[in-house]
Amino acid sequence: MHTIMIINPGHFHAGLVLREMHPRISPDVYIYSEAGPDLDNYMKLVEAFNTRKDNPTSWKFHVYAGPDYLQKAVTEKKGDIAVLAGRNDRKIYDIKALHDAGIKVLSDKPLTIDSRGVDTLAEIVSGGEILLDIMTERHEATSRIQKTLLADDAVFGGFAEQDEPVIFKESVHHLAKLVNGAPLVRPWWYFDVTKQGEGIIDVTTHLVDLVQWMTAGEAVLNFDEDVKILSARRWATEVPKESFSMVTKLESFPEALKDCVKDDVLQLYCNGEFTYTVKGLKVKLVVIWNLQAPAGGGDTHRSFMVGKKSTLVIDQGPRTGNKPELYVEPKNDSPEFRQALEAALPELKIVPENGRYRIDIPQEMRTTHEEHFAKVRNEFLEMLAGSEPANVRSNLLTKYKTLSTARDMAMTATREEKK
Repeated sequence: MHTIMIINPGHFHAGLVLREMHPRISPDVYIYSEAGPDLDNYMKLVEAFNTRKDNPTSWKFHVYAGPDYLQKAVTEKKGDIAVLAGRNDRKIYDIKALHDAGIKVLSDKPLTIDSRGVDTLAEIVSGGEILLDIMTERHEATSRIQKTLLADDAVFGGFAEQDEPVIFKESVHHLAKLVNGAPLVRPWWYFDVTKQGEGIIDVTTHLVDLVQWMTAGEAVLNFDEDVKILSARRWATEVPKESFSMVTKLESFPEALKDCVKDDVLQLYCNGEFTYTVKGLKVKLVVIWNLQAPAGGGDTHRSFMVGKKSTLVIDQGPRTGNKPELYVEPKNDSPEFRQALEAALPELKIVPENGRYRIDIPQEMRTTHEEHFAKVRNEFLEMLAGSEPANVRSNLLTKYKTLSTARDMAMTATREEKK
């Protein structure tokens, strides 16, 4: 039986790992946190799981609130698994203290937001208990099927040989959104890139992870040998005071953000893109944050992988009714190609649409972003019950070295532009 400790929750992701019970997890949950609105909002979320009408949870929360929350958690050691989802600037240092105390760690992304934190991550993964970040996008049905087709020679045929990127991923998110059916209240520091991190190193963690997961498989990656950053840039989203107040419930910008505010508009560097190679494959990743989704809209995602025999496309946006869909675009369509595609996915329906094929994914295979957190938690438990894969630590470090190096390059480009 495992027992979970929640460490200084400042993001709703720390609550989603408790969305469902598990027979190998004790109902007693120990929460160590600073006092304040972050903790208050977190408790409202997790207590709602216990009181919901359908399939309520039965967690028993034990809360310690104080500035010495980390020391208290390490000293008392009431649990063997620590879950973190909060301020990203100090997260890796909290993780280091927990790791040094022999505690297993499951943490929201990003584990760190700069190169200095990556150095600490390197120390952590060199030994001791396991550290894993919560990579929910691996559980998206379209991503899993795309990975299956990627490995099929008759359908994909290996990556194409071209100068342009053979892998492209773009993710668009929104600062104002609904979670668990209610408007999400974000802490003010979410808008401070020195605490939350820039877009190029935050959500992009998922995109780098998907690229590694799909292309490297079980292989061990080493950043210095396998990755090369080619270009990177960053840009700001303008956040008016009214929008900031709507999301944070604060009447004005805190003093810590004033240097980034002009005429009551915050310049939030939450957007970024970079191009790099991994094992010789050229990749381009883009992350964009808008203020609010249009009516009836939501977060969007576009992805393609260019093969010698087909291009695998994931599209989620207005064209798909905001539902992620997977398409296969053959280079040379034929009855033989369709037969190969049907053989690769025997349990799914293949629908011809405008010169390409849509993979008809049944609703029972589709799970929500919120549901994915419990799935990652359960995989973590399975890993603890078995053995740790040989590539987990090296690939984790390679992922964050990729992100931090791209961030450093983008920031250098910004400084050069301002000269």
